Amino acid sequence: MDCGYSKQRKFHSIRGFTLIEVIVVVAIIGTMIAFIGINMSRDTDRLARLESTRFLAVVNEVRDEAILTGESYLLTVDDQAMHYGFQAVRGGTPDDGLLRTRRVENGVELDWEVFDQFDGDSDDPSVLISPLGEITPFDAWFQGEQNRYHVFVNDENQLAKKVDAARAF
Repeated sequence: MDCGYSKQRKFHSIRGFTLIEVIVVVAIIGTMIAFIGINMSRDTDRLARLESTRFLAVVNEVRDEAILTGESYLLTVDDQAMHYGFQAVRGGTPDDGLLRTRRVENGVELDWEVFDQFDGDSDDPSVLISPLGEITPFDAWFQGEQNRYHVFVNDENQLAKKVDAARAF
């Protein structure tokens, strides 16, 4: 009798979760992940901030490349297709991907304005980044739901960024 009791007790001690319990837990976790994913994808203010920071860093990196190589580069922005890219003026393009075309994240609006255009073509304005570190003055705005991030060339010919928060644009 004693042996039967210990076997029964042992059987109950190794019992696991039922299939229904596992399905309920997986469904709850899936719902939470979907909810978090939807909220993260709709955070256009965060995406606009990240895009403006990336844009600022990439333009500064291309400026450094221009100084190191002695090559001039053109920055072109297509605010309709929501992308920007760089070209070497003399055609020599490094293979490291620095000058590749970058697409702005969905949900972020991009506007820009160029002052003293390099090529004089108002349909396709370009920014010249010279080997002397000079850059054609421009303004670029990355718009989220509530915030607008402004990247521009300041009076010291350096790139700067500021935030216009909670305004109607």
